[in-house]
Amino acid sequence: MKPELETPKVADDAFDKHIKDVEAGLDSHKHLANGAISIETDLEAALLQHAGRFMCQVNTRSFKTESTAERLVGPSVFCTTDSLWEAIDLAWQMNKLVKVAIEWHDVTYTVPVGRRKQRKQRVIIDASSGRVTPGHLLAVMGPTGCGKTSLISALAGRLPTGGRLDGNILVNGQPRTKSFRNVSSFVMQDDELFHNLTVWETFMVAAQLRLPQSMSKEGRVLVVRNVIAELGLSKCVNTYIGNAAMRGVSGGERKRANIGVEMMSNPSLIFMDEPSSGLDAFQAQNVMEALWNLAHAGRTVIATIHQPRSSIYRMFDLLFLLSEGKTMYFGPAAEATSYFARWGFACPPQYNPADFFLDLISMDYRTSEAETESRARIELLARAYRKASTEGKASILDTAGVLDTLTGIPNTFSFQTSWLRQARVLLWRAWMQASRDKILLVMSIVQVVAIACILSALYSSMGYTQKAVADRTGLLFFICISTAFGNVLAVAHTFPSEKSVVNRERAAKSYRVSPYYLTKLLAESPTRLLQTILFVCIMYWAVGFNPSAERFFIFICIHLLQAFAAQALGIAVSAAANSEKTAQVAAPGITVIFILFGGFYINSASIPVWLAWIRYISFMYYAYVALATNEFRGACCWICDPVPVGQSQGDCLRTGDQILDRLSLGGYETWQGVVGLVGMIILYNCIGYVNLRLTKPRYQPLQALKKRQ
Repeated sequence: MKPELETPKVADDAFDKHIKDVEAGLDSHKHLANGAISIETDLEAALLQHAGRFMCQVNTRSFKTESTAERLVGPSVFCTTDSLWEAIDLAWQMNKLVKVAIEWHDVTYTVPVGRRKQRKQRVIIDASSGRVTPGHLLAVMGPTGCGKTSLISALAGRLPTGGRLDGNILVNGQPRTKSFRNVSSFVMQDDELFHNLTVWETFMVAAQLRLPQSMSKEGRVLVVRNVIAELGLSKCVNTYIGNAAMRGVSGGERKRANIGVEMMSNPSLIFMDEPSSGLDAFQAQNVMEALWNLAHAGRTVIATIHQPRSSIYRMFDLLFLLSEGKTMYFGPAAEATSYFARWGFACPPQYNPADFFLDLISMDYRTSEAETESRARIELLARAYRKASTEGKASILDTAGVLDTLTGIPNTFSFQTSWLRQARVLLWRAWMQASRDKILLVMSIVQVVAIACILSALYSSMGYTQKAVADRTGLLFFICISTAFGNVLAVAHTFPSEKSVVNRERAAKSYRVSPYYLTKLLAESPTRLLQTILFVCIMYWAVGFNPSAERFFIFICIHLLQAFAAQALGIAVSAAANSEKTAQVAAPGITVIFILFGGFYINSASIPVWLAWIRYISFMYYAYVALATNEFRGACCWICDPVPVGQSQGDCLRTGDQILDRLSLGGYETWQGVVGLVGMIILYNCIGYVNLRLTKPRYQPLQALKKRQ
């Protein structure tokens, strides 16, 4: 007969009575290590009543029987590759792999929710504690939104700012300091890699940036080869990473490549966020095998995972179950089923324990009754674990003699390579990215040639009549507009599209911001140069601009400077934007404002005083000044329109200087416009560089967290 279910109120009363009994000196619980937990009958009865309903629901389901092959797959079939990792350690020319244990006590993370007046603190992680030692793979499991990612992000020092993190995090018994990043790595859930690099190139770039500069080229190559072999990527070393628009490696291979990039620094402690997310069962199995091998080669591995298959579950050495931010269980994965069975939640035979646990600790929102029941069950399990566990008094793992001290590791987290090495490697990568996007390159060249040909046809042989004055000035400013939009929009997506990859690399101290910024500029320069030369050579002589060869080459220089200024503006906007969409909206808007103050649509003398300053930061203004003075300064013999006998010529413009006076540009020379463009290039790039530095990822400070009072 199904037992009567106690209401949450009665269950809470039973637990409160149990607490009072404990305070009175009753020995009502024992530690998990001996496999037996016994709590006084009131709490036990409450849990058993919840277990009755839950097990009734479980037993009504159809069970999927594992195949014989799946049941045979487990940790026993995997072996560590000690000799391989010894070779890696030797090739890295580093000290012996530092054995690192991490422990955390009463870690609580809260974030503000709601509007200011009604703002409340939402608890994401509630007083979590645990410990993991070298040679162990810890799986953090729980339903969606339970706080898994927040927990490992807090432990890894990658928790974004905005909330409050309390508690204490220790590394080998010492407060976590900057040296922690020297021995740890964090692999994010999203596989953020450059799609147009091969696996080998991706690893070599990481090796050249993250390994000590003193290491020989042969040593770096050996490291890369060994990591590729360990992660099972030998068959795809020359395959592009790829993306949705470009065929590349499979999802599992991309995930392992993401792990491999972080392995280049030879970390002792590895954090993985959902390593099997988005993968099929076979690929997920391969990824988890790689993690198991890394752990059993002497590293400490902590991974969040949502719903693993049974063969993957058997790879876990330790299991951490979370629900609603509360700890449901922490201990050996092999003992989890017996732990819950002692409360009446017995995992049925041939049932995946991971599925069973997730069903057990998940909230059920289908009905109000189901929600009340599941919430009460979760609360009781959380309270039972807190009382039964001896966490903070005795460790469930014997760590005597397995840990090293961190005194030999510098208490700093600095770059492994020089500025010049970083610039050289990043320039190569940026050039590969730019040159391998052949479709975009060809389309940009075709576009420039097409515009030049159309302008040549429209403005061919303008002549030197009074009507041609308006044509020439209009054409000059249109060239400025075309150059501005073409170059600003071409690079506006540069940094947002790479933001996730760059943030990860910057967090790992792979390189400084300055070489990255500079190399992105240099990699785009050949395209700007080619487009400028093609455009001017096709259009200049066809439309009949100033026939002087000197003026022709000056025109090329001015056009090139404007292209670089527009590129710098686009990159400055790109560096400040947090997404590609933001950059694509902001860049045209700023460009249009600069066009309005470019000196063509409104006379400079007519601009209101309080807005006049904008033209001095507009590259369009300086480009128009330079092009107009280059075209008209010193030119003569403009033909006046014929008039009837007895009437004067009126405002006939006979010289180029008169035309410049009419445009309110008579007081300017070409060199002033050129200097202005150079100044704008410097200004925009400085703004872009500062923006990029300010938008670096910000995480919870790495120093040890103060224990909450």
